[in-house]
Amino acid sequence: MPELPDVQVFREYLDATSLHQRIAGVDVRREKVLENLSARALQQRLAGRSLESTRRHGKHLFVRVGDDGWLVLHFGMTGYPDYSSAEDPPRHTRVLLRFDNGFHLAYVSQRMIGRLDWTDDPGEFIERHRLGIDALDDRLDAGRFREAIGRKRGSIKSALMDQGTIAGLGNVYTDEILFQAGVHPRAAASDMDATTLTEIHRQMRRVVQSAIKARAQPERMPKDFLTPRRGADDATCPRCGKPLEREKVSGRTAYFCPTCQAMH
Repeated sequence: MPELPDVQVFREYLDATSLHQRIAGVDVRREKVLENLSARALQQRLAGRSLESTRRHGKHLFVRVGDDGWLVLHFGMTGYPDYSSAEDPPRHTRVLLRFDNGFHLAYVSQRMIGRLDWTDDPGEFIERHRLGIDALDDRLDAGRFREAIGRKRGSIKSALMDQGTIAGLGNVYTDEILFQAGVHPRAAASDMDATTLTEIHRQMRRVVQSAIKARAQPERMPKDFLTPRRGADDATCPRCGKPLEREKVSGRTAYFCPTCQAMH
């Protein structure tokens, strides 16, 4: 599922390709991906206008449309944007924005878990959906992080993935953060001391920024990262070389090294 680094890469992609171009038409191919608005309403809001700027919060991407409001993109498990002049847009295109210059922007979503929504105010949207502070927000310093995570019940992995506490982290990057911090994903968040939580906070910022730099491509991640090995049946720890283990934690499959990651 696209997480914060993926959505940041999508944001930069839209900034580089799709802004300040008049939208000649909107083709809604699967209305199921629309949230709180009809195909006709989306067409009326977009046609004749242009995408002016972008803003990201956690896994949500907000795109300013003229002076009228914001298109909200959530990409689900398989979604991504595609800007092209090709006659045929990618398979699984659900919404297509056609620009005056002959190019188009496709919202692609194979499994249609993602959604397109509309808001007049991103701040109000964030508050209404009870999203926590963005994982890369400068206001989320080590002290605020310790206070937010240290009071959570359950595993540290589930605490990090709670979008109402910190927005943007998902299954893949929480595994990486905990591996880099040397913490077992099942360790209880409330049992963490200040030193451990401070290290998790440091690694959170390092991992997310490294993933953005790598354009969210596992093969471009640093060699000491778990992510490029994640999912392989014979995966070994990049530190000690022993086999990685996987198990369900809060309903999600966690990958970890039982030797390098402690229960604390």
